[in-house]
Amino acid sequence: MKCTIVAALLALLAASAALAGETTCREVRAVKLSAPPVIDGKLDDAVWKEAAACTGFLDEMWSTPVAEQTIVRVGYDYKCIYVSFRCLDTQPKAIVARETKRGADFFQEDRVRLRLNPFNSKREEDESELHLNPLGTQASELAGGRANKQEWEGAWKAAAQIVEDGWVAEMAVPWSVFVRPPGTGKPATLGINFDRYQARTRVKSYWSNLGQQERREFGGQWLDVVMPQADEVDRLSVLGYLFGGADGGNVTGRAGLDARYQFTPSLTGQATLNPDFSNVEGAVTSVDFSYAERLPDERRPFFLEGAEYFSSPLYHVRPFASVRLGDMDLGAKFYGRVRQGTDVGLLAGRDAYGRSDAVLNFAHQFSPYDSVAFQGVSRTGQGISNQVGVAKAKLRRGDWNLNAAYGKSADATGPGETTDISAWWSAKAWYVSANYEQVSRNMRARDGYVMFLDQKGWTAEGGYYSNWRTGPFRSGSWWWSANKYEHLDGSPFRDGIGTGITLDTANQWMVDLDLNTGTFEDDRDHVVRLGARYPSQDKFRNAGISVATGKRRGSNYSALSPGVTWRFFNRLSVGASAEVISAGAAYRQDIVTLSYDVARDQAVGGRLVRRDGKANGYLSYRKSGYGGTETFVILGDPNSEAYADRLVVKVVMPLK
Repeated sequence: MKCTIVAALLALLAASAALAGETTCREVRAVKLSAPPVIDGKLDDAVWKEAAACTGFLDEMWSTPVAEQTIVRVGYDYKCIYVSFRCLDTQPKAIVARETKRGADFFQEDRVRLRLNPFNSKREEDESELHLNPLGTQASELAGGRANKQEWEGAWKAAAQIVEDGWVAEMAVPWSVFVRPPGTGKPATLGINFDRYQARTRVKSYWSNLGQQERREFGGQWLDVVMPQADEVDRLSVLGYLFGGADGGNVTGRAGLDARYQFTPSLTGQATLNPDFSNVEGAVTSVDFSYAERLPDERRPFFLEGAEYFSSPLYHVRPFASVRLGDMDLGAKFYGRVRQGTDVGLLAGRDAYGRSDAVLNFAHQFSPYDSVAFQGVSRTGQGISNQVGVAKAKLRRGDWNLNAAYGKSADATGPGETTDISAWWSAKAWYVSANYEQVSRNMRARDGYVMFLDQKGWTAEGGYYSNWRTGPFRSGSWWWSANKYEHLDGSPFRDGIGTGITLDTANQWMVDLDLNTGTFEDDRDHVVRLGARYPSQDKFRNAGISVATGKRRGSNYSALSPGVTWRFFNRLSVGASAEVISAGAAYRQDIVTLSYDVARDQAVGGRLVRRDGKANGYLSYRKSGYGGTETFVILGDPNSEAYADRLVVKVVMPLK
């Protein structure tokens, strides 16, 4: 009976994948507008009639026209790109719009998106995305990586409103926002696309459908665009900051400058003096059991700017992870595209104690599918001399991807090396991958990350993901994985198999179940985890819980992780979560956060963290997110294990 049920489920999944639609590729001709439209979310400017119209949006899953269409109009001048959206909806009262904070993720909300690739390279790395929800809240993901200061991210305008037959939106995006080729005065073809997510139906639709795998080669093209010359945009911008107050009875103060200069629209230089490393909120990592080290996310502006030009080509062995670098007194970066298909990134920093750090990245794309990359990292001083280099080649043919990489390190512990070869197949809703890697016992990356030393072996994984428009479920995924690694002398190291399933129901219950078993050194592990969250489509008001049990490293293991987030009066957000872990010893972490939005650019917030008997908390006020002078007042220290008697003020101001 069980075999019959499994066979029926597999047949259903295969049938769903077979029905999935094909991709499309569309074109639209550029129109230079006679005057810029007023960005007020009304679409009543006569100039919009001049703009080129794009419609016929297709369901991402099935490549069929969606029932409630979107009409986009696009035009430009030498200052901005102008885009308007008319999103038809027969139930405008059911439109979901919650997020009011600029730059936040529009989780399960109605939204529209402009995608622009000025190089028309058909590569995700060169594509910038600008998002807008029905409240007019803006978010962006810009090619190359940008810090969150609007003077550097780009001050693009947008507005939106809900109307009788749906909702409308419009945006004006300066050319200076985009990494792009220098203007030549001649017509060029750019990559462009538009998509929309309708929260009520959970349907994502594209103008030029990329399919579930988001294949950029099927993106749209914007023909005959004459981009502005490089000297028509501001090249130099300077940010200054002041940081001072009382810390444990001592008066503290610091000041610094960050300067950014665009040599061309695709090449940027950045220098810093006493860089701003003082975060309002630090990252909190999990206390759950892990055989490998966990790294917190990077949040410091100097490293966020141009971050994609310094990303490491591998995951398990990363020569460079910027969170490894402490405070620097001087720093400089140079990054961007030096010629068609060739990107570079150079970073150097030094502190007052003689420590020096340097990073070099080089990447060349032969086609949208084939590329090579190199990264070299050096750290010297304070008794350490470490150099790491990694080279990687990527190619894709149809549904197949192949990656191969080799790296070496030089360190006081001796020379080290690593090899990594992987193959990946993905089509429609399915994927399968296999990876072989080898890491020597002396492989060191002092400014980076090596997950495990002294190992060789393989990992294989696969899975399926789909959406459904009717029935009891709206989305679901299934995954499996297997791995086996030995030490370089052939002795056993680690192995394991696992599988899991996630289902999101029509009434917004999300449940997931994971099963994992394996060995690490001489210890046998097996863990079963069950999680649930409701409602799954609202990030501001939901509750969830995760429960796990089994054995880890020879000891009984259990984990309980409840959490709740709730928003009151559309302004006050409160969150509470806990981790209670038993793995030979007991570990516990409790986190309570709160945030009150005084205005769109002002908030009062705080966090209390209790971890293994130590407690720390802070309160803050921030006025930021919309350009101009930003102000932060912080009571406490977000990065301390225990409460610190500290009151500081930080001011960040544009000087040029």
